[in-house]
Amino acid sequence: MSKQEDVIPWWQGNLRKKQLMSAFFSKTWNKLGNRIAAMFPDHVRDLYYSAGRLAGLEAQREYFKIGKRKPPSHFKGVVELIKMTLEQLIVPFGDIKIAKLQKLWQDEEAIFEIGDNPYAAGHESEEPSCYFLKGFIEAVFEYLTAFDRTEYEKLMVEEETCMSAGGKSCTFKITRVSSRWL
Repeated sequence: MSKQEDVIPWWQGNLRKKQLMSAFFSKTWNKLGNRIAAMFPDHVRDLYYSAGRLAGLEAQREYFKIGKRKPPSHFKGVVELIKMTLEQLIVPFGDIKIAKLQKLWQDEEAIFEIGDNPYAAGHESEEPSCYFLKGFIEAVFEYLTAFDRTEYEKLMVEEETCMSAGGKSCTFKITRVSSRWL
């Protein structure tokens, strides 16, 4: 193999800062994932999910402690806060959109769409595999909606599509089900 063939493709062009950081993050995340998979092949999903939950709990704790901010009191505010947190801390080089935000009778639903997701870039899977992001979103939602447990009993976060499984973006559906229907 010649010296030119050793060059990583994303170094060969004139990439903007965001593209370069995203490529660097993706490559590092995938290398880390490969090492975790080699050491703990049966626990990769659980390790990433747990790490995401821990990151979510720390992010919200620091956000409210340092900023002395009061948690949003409604579903839309929680969704917007999570979007902001994802954009600034967790996926600063991805393209994050709130693709859907609605109230279905007493239940509420939101869909986050993450394009150019560096957690999924360069990884191939048969099923959605952004366990870290799922854990993060779930932990923040659980914490922020715990103030409202009398009205809502069930919270579900699922990754519907994933770039690593061939999707154009990674989409996370969040559903909060009213206790009146359980």
